[in-house]
Amino acid sequence: MADGYTTVGKMWHPSLYIGSIIDKHDDRVAILPPRIKESMPSPEPKPGEAGWLYRVLEPYYSRECVDNVMAAMLEGQISSGASWPRKLAAEVCSLYQVPVALPTSSGASALHVALLACNLGPHDHVLVPTLTMVAVANMVKMVGAKPVYCDCAEGSVNPGVAELKQKATPRTKAVIVCHTYGIACRDIAAISELCKEKGWWLVEDICEAMGTKADTGELVGTFGDFAVTSLYANKPITAGDGGWVHAKDQKHHDRLKSLINHGFDPAYHFLHFETAPNAKMNGLGAAFVCSQVKMLPRLMQHRGQVANWYREGLAGITELRCIEQRQIDAPWVFGVETKDRQTRDKLRDHLAAKGIETRNYFYPLHLEPVNFYGDDVGVYDVVLPRAESLAQVGFYLPTHSFLEQGDVQYICSILRSFYQADSAVSAPRKHGWVDAERSKLLTPS
Repeated sequence: MADGYTTVGKMWHPSLYIGSIIDKHDDRVAILPPRIKESMPSPEPKPGEAGWLYRVLEPYYSRECVDNVMAAMLEGQISSGASWPRKLAAEVCSLYQVPVALPTSSGASALHVALLACNLGPHDHVLVPTLTMVAVANMVKMVGAKPVYCDCAEGSVNPGVAELKQKATPRTKAVIVCHTYGIACRDIAAISELCKEKGWWLVEDICEAMGTKADTGELVGTFGDFAVTSLYANKPITAGDGGWVHAKDQKHHDRLKSLINHGFDPAYHFLHFETAPNAKMNGLGAAFVCSQVKMLPRLMQHRGQVANWYREGLAGITELRCIEQRQIDAPWVFGVETKDRQTRDKLRDHLAAKGIETRNYFYPLHLEPVNFYGDDVGVYDVVLPRAESLAQVGFYLPTHSFLEQGDVQYICSILRSFYQADSAVSAPRKHGWVDAERSKLLTPS
């Protein structure tokens, strides 16, 4: 890259490396408005020479997944038109008690087709959380609508009814609720009622909240007109890549099925009545993840145990706040929040030195540099204080299905040693331990 600039140190997992599009980093950053430039995240901390002992997230799957892929290959059932995507759809419909589910190529493509099904256009506004992944805003823009960013509710990582009402306009046509980090939006029932009252579409993005339950005990993803999710490798269940869209009303089936497949019409194979993407999932991915759907309740129960271990292990550290706790506490990732940005960055460096990987909370969407370089110049002047504060002080810890209580206790001891000298304990694992555990899962019985 120009001037010898690089964005990474040693590439421990080259297949996951994403190169920077910035050739001249200083030049691209230098012209950003101070509000963006001064709040941008610091470079990611690097592990020691031995690499990561605990990754933030790890893919988890069983021998049955591998066997199903082999069966699909032997039977030629490898494409989106094979039987496995239909089997996956049936599993999703059973879990969520919905009549319509269609596998997709990613969570983003699932959201894309859901928004297309909402018939959004250039003059429509969509209320979205600012503290979420950039795909949410991207998909709104890709259907020609305008994302309107909403702040988090007090004490929450999600917007509430009040935050949505504050940003609503006469042009509002849809709301996207994200259940960020697998924390069920505490106002989801009230938001559903608000959308019905206003005639707005409600799309639940459960990419980080598969299997998550609201305070009522109902699965999130059952409150909106549509729900979409991701099956990327960092999710509790995975196809490597992929996702699905599901709907509560049978009437959406045919349109969604057409939208994920170039707008094909079943009556006229090569006659198309609308522009649509190719968002289909292939048969191998569907075969790989299909048997995992029934594992989801057990995996989420384990997530709840991990959250409880973290809360117990970090109790009493007055300078640290744990992520929002709902009545059913099983977040996708377990987050913590420090007193300020400087402490957050130093603490992440401290953990990285011991091989413990972490991730910052999302950078707010209204502050993303793309707004400066794109069509939304000035949107970054909007102040959304709660989300902006969380983005400066929050990060999350390793949270995955291989963790046991001793692992979490060790991570907590390293975190405690940042605040309290001599509180660290010896690591219970050696490097490569997750791969060894995964191999056990894949060994034929």
